[in-house]
Amino acid sequence: MIRAGEAGGSLEEVLGRLIDYLESSLELRSTVLTALIYPVILVTMSIMSILLLLTFVVPQFMQMFESAGKELPLPTQIVVGAAEWLQNYWWLLLVIFILSVYLMKFLTASPVRKRALDQYILRLPLAGEIVRQLETANLCRTLGTLLVNGVSLLAALIIAKGTVGNLCLVEILDEAEINLRNGKGLSKALVDSGQFPKLAVQMIRMGEESGKLEEMLLKVSETFDKELRITIQRMLALMDPILILGLGVVIAGIIISILMAILSVNDLAF
Repeated sequence: MIRAGEAGGSLEEVLGRLIDYLESSLELRSTVLTALIYPVILVTMSIMSILLLLTFVVPQFMQMFESAGKELPLPTQIVVGAAEWLQNYWWLLLVIFILSVYLMKFLTASPVRKRALDQYILRLPLAGEIVRQLETANLCRTLGTLLVNGVSLLAALIIAKGTVGNLCLVEILDEAEINLRNGKGLSKALVDSGQFPKLAVQMIRMGEESGKLEEMLLKVSETFDKELRITIQRMLALMDPILILGLGVVIAGIIISILMAILSVNDLAF
């Protein structure tokens, strides 16, 4: 962009647009990261609470249950079994975590494996939609900004592909690059793939037909920035009560199982 501004004698204007572009990209990234803070904390606290109950609270009652010499209710047997397994094989959870980290590195180290992982992510109901919206917003914002500053469409597409992290979408853009070299439109490859949002493809096609592609691309980026924020807000609105309800059910189940065993040992009934 700076090179194009220098060649066209509009470096000051280009730098202003570049600032707007970087601010918009940073704002979108910050929105995603900020939205994920609360669910991550909630999941972490949920796991720690359950581990605390199983490793410190339940073992306090196990000796009493064993000395009673009476068969425990099935829910209590499950909880006690989970607590004993955690005490004896806690290290296995650490091994699984480490193996998971190395598995992710292994999957992303090879383009073939990473493409398979990216394709799987796109198939997920909610995560796939978020990835499409995020990648579409970044791609269109970069393309539109480059075109406004005098960069040719083909050169702009080659540069903009670097902002796309999903390899499946990158392959589609490679096909779009071939179409441009053969004199075809940008939207054809996007339509044929079926991976990009239909609204974005239609707007890009309208921009090509009206000769205002750069304006339409920037409009697409603004539209999907807003759509992404709405999607994330809806996801969080659904995720938070599910996590809280799930944690409550698990903790309540552990406590009730202990109470059932205590009542059973003392020959009491509800």
